[in-house]
Amino acid sequence: MRIVLPCVTQNEEVAMSLNVTLLRDMIAQDSAALAQLKQLLAQEREQLEQRKQDQLPRIVEQKAILLDQLNNSARQRQQILTTLGLPTNANGWDLFLQRNATTQPLVGEWKILVTEFEDCQKMNDINGKMIARSQQTLNHLLGLLRGKVPAPSLYTAQGTKTQHTASYTVAKA
Repeated sequence: MRIVLPCVTQNEEVAMSLNVTLLRDMIAQDSAALAQLKQLLAQEREQLEQRKQDQLPRIVEQKAILLDQLNNSARQRQQILTTLGLPTNANGWDLFLQRNATTQPLVGEWKILVTEFEDCQKMNDINGKMIARSQQTLNHLLGLLRGKVPAPSLYTAQGTKTQHTASYTVAKA
């Protein structure tokens, strides 16, 4: 992708308008990918809430495909910003869009995209906490089945935590 800064000739204006179209398309593709990712995250949460594991591998695979697509777009933006000597982050992209009259109309679309990305991050964090909690529960249940029940944490005279594990026999042969 070739980025042309403020134009003087008609050919350069045409090149810039094509690039603005490419930038708009990139934002639209990222927006579509984030919408799909939000749907997958909602499906994942539903599966986790219902403790259904059968659909999770498919969801994870689809999420990975979308994340690859989003990472490719991020690398393209980073390459553009590096070429222009701007910071390679969301603020740098915002600055890039605002500093040229032909790219200024994309600022609103970019801000919506950033908000959608933040929503996806929040949804992913919630799902991650649900997975962590499920792992804790599973580990606790496995410990009970193995006859190992974790003792409560106790504090020493110095105020440090100690944890004694106890072992109980569930059944004898």
